[in-house]
Amino acid sequence: MSVYPKSDRGYFHLTEHGWVRHDALPFPADRVETWQYEMECQAQDARERVCLTRIWRRSGIAPEIHQSLHKRFGGPIPLSPDRNITLECNI
Repeated sequence: MSVYPKSDRGYFHLTEHGWVRHDALPFPADRVETWQYEMECQAQDARERVCLTRIWRRSGIAPEIHQSLHKRFGGPIPLSPDRNITLECNI
């Protein structure tokens, strides 16, 4: 049985090999983007509230490369009817 409310925080990094969760420094050297992840769920029958904020993007990489990686690997969190996902961008 899970304990509610529950929450989780961390970082997801988009690399040429896909999404990697790594919460502590140093972050992966081959990352092209870093997204801060925050999740909370108030009760067992409630939807997860997820906030993803892009906080870093490698400079000097063509936008087409970023687009192709996102097309290939999707987002860091799978879409689900059990989640409300908010996307933000600080850069």
